[in-house]
Amino acid sequence: MKVGKFFYRYRSLTPVPVIITLIFLAKPTLSSIILGFIFSFAGESIRFISVAYTGLTTRSKNVQSKMLVTNGPYAYVRNPIYVGNFLISLGVVISANSFFPWYIVGYILLFALQYSFIIKFEEHFLRQTFGDEHKKYVEKVPSFFTNFRPYRKKSGVQPNFKKAFRSEKATFIVEILLFLIFITFFLTNFSLSYTYMKCLKAINN
Repeated sequence: MKVGKFFYRYRSLTPVPVIITLIFLAKPTLSSIILGFIFSFAGESIRFISVAYTGLTTRSKNVQSKMLVTNGPYAYVRNPIYVGNFLISLGVVISANSFFPWYIVGYILLFALQYSFIIKFEEHFLRQTFGDEHKKYVEKVPSFFTNFRPYRKKSGVQPNFKKAFRSEKATFIVEILLFLIFITFFLTNFSLSYTYMKCLKAINN
């Protein structure tokens, strides 16, 4: 549980080295940007709707939940926010077009490793907090890949899209900035890694 707690607490920071490396190695094309945007937009849509149901607790560094949310996207999959995160980040990786397809493979493996610990950590808390209610929910609803059969015993949580927008503003800004960087690289045919190598060569000469 200690590993899961660590990854949960710092889940917003662990992608930073990946993002920096992506920007450095990025060689985006028009098709990679369009395809990546589709994935990221789909992921952010899922994440935004999910946050509207769960509220600001999704931003906390400690696991907390006043009630077990089982309606909205949570009626189809237990971790819709993480499904959204996966698609958002996958879209960014695709857009960067770095070492295709190996960077994508590496990203998927790293994501699976980190979030397997996070999900186990969270579900241990939910199991202790909600007992049989959570057990029945787990038996009917898959963790990550939906079976498209909604959970029948739904909670009465109503989505709050205003709070979700306030919560997601920082995420929106980061996503927009990343895509603007990749679009700029594509339009100007600029590559940080290529420029860096040229500078090194010039210095050595």
